[in-house]
Amino acid sequence: MLRAVARQSAHRVVFAAVRPYSIPTPTESADKKQPPPLPPNKKQKIDLRPAPIKPKPPPPPTPKIPRSFPQASHGLPPAPKLDAAKQEVLHDLQDAEKHGILTPAPPDANWFKKTLHQLIQLMKFYYRGVKLIFSRRKEIAIIKARIKAGGPPLTRVEFRLIETQKDDINKVVPFLIIALVLEEIIPLIAIYAPFLLPSTCILPSQRERIEAKRAEKAAAFMTQYYTTFGELVRAEQPKGFLSLSALSTVPSAPTAVCGLLGLSTIGFDALRIRRIRRHLEFITRDDQLLLQDNKTLSHREVVEALEERGIASQNMSPADAQSRLSRWLDAVKDSSSQVDDDALARRLYLIVYSHS
Repeated sequence: MLRAVARQSAHRVVFAAVRPYSIPTPTESADKKQPPPLPPNKKQKIDLRPAPIKPKPPPPPTPKIPRSFPQASHGLPPAPKLDAAKQEVLHDLQDAEKHGILTPAPPDANWFKKTLHQLIQLMKFYYRGVKLIFSRRKEIAIIKARIKAGGPPLTRVEFRLIETQKDDINKVVPFLIIALVLEEIIPLIAIYAPFLLPSTCILPSQRERIEAKRAEKAAAFMTQYYTTFGELVRAEQPKGFLSLSALSTVPSAPTAVCGLLGLSTIGFDALRIRRIRRHLEFITRDDQLLLQDNKTLSHREVVEALEERGIASQNMSPADAQSRLSRWLDAVKDSSSQVDDDALARRLYLIVYSHS
């Protein structure tokens, strides 16, 4: 009996604790607020025009190469230039072998033996050239002693030998350092930096190429600085004379004159004007000896003399070149008694005037 009463009381407690959830019965207000019916499904329109093509995703970015490890395509010089330089070096060696300056390798020599043989022959050639520079010192000392003792005057050949010796002495020490450290690059120096080579260490074909490039450079400067030469001519004072100080008044004038005369254009204007002065002093003394010796020059010597005076002679016949040099000497003979500022001004005017 007590158990039955306890069960009934427990059921009442449970039902009292549980909240009943029941679905409410629909009312009239709920029926009135029913959602509107969905619209009938429409057929999807078909666009017959071609749709734009979806672009492809861009490729992932390539990792950047650090500056210390540049790509091979940018770090090396263009292949054609290297191939051209190699071909010029081979041509120089073959031409020297034809002239008997270098001894050719045996016909059955392989690539290694042939290359080694050429290097040895070049070292012998450079050794003989450097030895000749030092042996000429005795010859030049005898010439100077003769003149000092009142003997025969200095000839043009002797004068040019002394001037060439001065340039070679200044170049021989750097050349020896290069020959001892990197002897195999000397043929390339003859292509890209011929001003570093002494005159006794240049092969015949190298000399021809150096002269051709100098003439090409002078022709380019004639065209590029045509207006500059015209301004210099208008700065003459007195008429027919152009002082070196006038070069500082016209922009780019020292560079233009250096390029025209085949001189180095590296450096600042004061250094360029100094080179021009030294060159004008050289050709003034050379003019004195040409007028004094009255000696017939070879065609090569005439061409060399014209180029030293800024006169292009590529397309001249030997007779025209000789006539052009004679006209130059006639124009400067009154300013050749001594090497002074007037003599330099006269020659500078003639050089500039012929290209204005």
